[in-house]
Amino acid sequence: MRPTSFDAILWDVDGTLADSEPLQARSFVLAAETLGLSLPEGFQDHIVGRSEEENHAWLVAHCGLTLSLPDWCDIRYRQFLAHHTEVQAIPEALAIWTAARDAGIAQALVSNSDRMLVEGNIAALGIARPQMVTVTRNDVVQGKPSPEPYLRAARLLGVAPERCAVMEDSPTGARAGLDAGATVFVIGPADIPGAQPASALAALLGQPAA
Repeated sequence: MRPTSFDAILWDVDGTLADSEPLQARSFVLAAETLGLSLPEGFQDHIVGRSEEENHAWLVAHCGLTLSLPDWCDIRYRQFLAHHTEVQAIPEALAIWTAARDAGIAQALVSNSDRMLVEGNIAALGIARPQMVTVTRNDVVQGKPSPEPYLRAARLLGVAPERCAVMEDSPTGARAGLDAGATVFVIGPADIPGAQPASALAALLGQPAA
């Protein structure tokens, strides 16, 4: 018998399963430096959980970026992938991932990042599996906070959204999961209305309290 009432767990990647936010931020800084631009203090608050299109528009509006979205992405992704092996799993999240895998619960990755970056994270974390379901920004018309990415992942797994748990770390992603009809759990300190702490899902999987 499965230890939870969920048929699937849908995972955000950056900042949730992968401790990649520092490298994501550094890749922005390095890419900007190659263009002679400087990013303001606290710029991370404007990029976490958002799509590359949104981030590009913010950089154009506030930092003087003049490159097109594809040209900007080419520079930033190169910076991230040059260092992607530095990325490690968030221990609490990896424990839940492993417990769910061992219990036979379906899992999928659902990210607002480009597929290139998601695949880099998968390689760094060593979690690749045959037939792994991944939904990236390349696979949907609208990224988070639209529920489309989570609805697509549930459909690919053949699971009703309301039978899915969503693991997130940002208000943007949590809104997407909630609007999809899933139950949302949050890794980290964020207090997001409508979401539960990741420890609640860990407890359902029989994991000891942190």
